[in-house]
Amino acid sequence: MDNRLGHSSVLFKGRTLRIRYEEAGAHDPPTLWIHGMGAYRKTFARLWQSPWFRGRRIVVDLPGFGDSDAFPARATLEDYPAVLEKFLDSLGIASVILVGHSFGGMVAGQLAEHIPDRVRGVIFVASAGFLDPVNALSPTPWVWVNRIGIWITGMDWFGRRMLTALGVDPRRLSPTERRWFRYGWRRAREMARMGTFYQSPHFAERMRRLSACVPMALIHGTRDILFPLDALKAVTAPELPLFSVPDAGHLPFVSHEELFRTAFVQAWQAIGGPRDVLHIERR
Repeated sequence: MDNRLGHSSVLFKGRTLRIRYEEAGAHDPPTLWIHGMGAYRKTFARLWQSPWFRGRRIVVDLPGFGDSDAFPARATLEDYPAVLEKFLDSLGIASVILVGHSFGGMVAGQLAEHIPDRVRGVIFVASAGFLDPVNALSPTPWVWVNRIGIWITGMDWFGRRMLTALGVDPRRLSPTERRWFRYGWRRAREMARMGTFYQSPHFAERMRRLSACVPMALIHGTRDILFPLDALKAVTAPELPLFSVPDAGHLPFVSHEELFRTAFVQAWQAIGGPRDVLHIERR
């Protein structure tokens, strides 16, 4: 697989931010994959190692996460799509499909709202924004306390229990994957200083309206403990098609790869994604 690691420098509020990303594939339109809170680009590694998606795909470390530079000051929610717009500009991408997981889904929605003429579609995966999270570790107002908490919960004993709660059996992860999860969690610098969960008022209502011009679809595990499926259906139906992954939690593309692939194909078709970038074996 041709996997290309790169970085892009974008100017944001008078400071140059170095944004780390990986890229593979060649078929347009490109897809931009946006990770969630406490994660980074390697969250999507299993999807990248699978040959069924042939299109050009780009996974990015959001500012303050993974190997990207942090914002010069505590970020607002609006700062993330502002940087991603400049990031797309730096790669010469005029049209894109967005795939956002968890917090990355909220960022994807904000970005689509900001540049609807450049977004061909959005796939929300276990997305934040539509609901307030439940059963989540809440940040404190004190950055140093959050940093200590992130470091402690990044230890293997805590990490295994967190993954289990999110629906992933840690015994099925390779040592490399476990290191990736730990690294992403401990490199979540912006998570340490955000103070409180980001809010996007009336997000569901806004996305339902936006779906009239930007095709959207949702993928969600039936056992997601952060954003319960029934509550999500209540705020997204009927405008936003939702494809569930049976028995999956908050990381369905890790815990239930085959079922997630099926749901992704359905979501891809729902937003009008080109068929030639998908390679699905008939069984």
